[in-house]
Amino acid sequence: MIYLDNAATTKMYDEALEAYVDVCKNHYANPSALHSYGMQAENLIKNTKKYIGKLISASESEIFFTKSATESNNIAIKSFDGAAITSKIEHSSVFNTFKNSNFSDIRFVNNDKYGFIEEENLKNKLDNNISFVSFIYVNNEIGTIQDIKKLSKIIKDYNKDIVIHIDATQAMGKISCDVNSLGVDMMSFSAHKFHGPKQLGGLYIRKNIQGKIKPILDGGYQEIISSGTNNPPAIYACGIALRKQVEANEYAYIEELNHYLRLLIEENIKDTYIISPLESSSAYILDVAFANIKSEVLLHMLEEEEIYVSSGSACSKGDYSRILSALNIDKKYMDGAIRFSFSGDITKEDLDFTVKVLKESIEIIRMVI
Repeated sequence: MIYLDNAATTKMYDEALEAYVDVCKNHYANPSALHSYGMQAENLIKNTKKYIGKLISASESEIFFTKSATESNNIAIKSFDGAAITSKIEHSSVFNTFKNSNFSDIRFVNNDKYGFIEEENLKNKLDNNISFVSFIYVNNEIGTIQDIKKLSKIIKDYNKDIVIHIDATQAMGKISCDVNSLGVDMMSFSAHKFHGPKQLGGLYIRKNIQGKIKPILDGGYQEIISSGTNNPPAIYACGIALRKQVEANEYAYIEELNHYLRLLIEENIKDTYIISPLESSSAYILDVAFANIKSEVLLHMLEEEEIYVSSGSACSKGDYSRILSALNIDKKYMDGAIRFSFSGDITKEDLDFTVKVLKESIEIIRMVI
């Protein structure tokens, strides 16, 4: 099996899975309990928060756990009102949440053909009514890495009180997420994107804005912002996975794989368009469109050879990709976009076989059409 759909979810590290099972067996008390057994579980949560805080240059008290990055994004966006700025290339958990938010004025900043925010357009969107800005750090579909540091400076230079939120779901553990360097007030992440468990997300909230945050569920507020009993097995496994992801130091290797696959596709398959930019793009994601094919058909042909890819975001189904539409991709490529997303388990031999099957499959599809 060749699994190239890691932007959708990753396989849990063995160490993270073992940690999860160990806590389920041996530290299963409610971490909110007042007895010592409950405090053992609580300490696992505290230690994980300390590690994450140190990694992103935050304090333990600024790290909160949620059920998912989707919940984190919802909490961030639904805590504010007035006027906001975002983009048309956000993940659906941001884009659709804005539709159901308390904002009376939502302004979409322009992007170029590679998905980069146009700085002058951002400046033009700013005024005294803006209270909140949310951008995706690494685009989940095409891999574009926004220059958050520069965008944040533009925003804060205009008004330091504007709250800046970023969705770092595809960034955490892979590129720097230092919140002070980036200049952000809130940051969402998700454990299952860096080989941790599913249904465990996180939200960094800078201390001076925590009083403005509004939970979207009522209850005990064990995490203050996210009601419900904490999940020590998942939280502890999250910390183990994140540490291993960082210590793997695999980015250069992944980048080599990404460039290798780019070259193989360009040399072997005609009428292709590499959507992911070559510069300032995540090595973990490569989005490629093939002219005059249906990506869903191609996806299933690859699946027959146990090669697993995506036809876009796993959270977006149906019509043309909203993100590709925002990039003004030529219509002949719109139906044929495939997202390859990498992990350290992939080899160049895997990619050689993938391109062989890819080329044969595309030729068959084009002959039928």
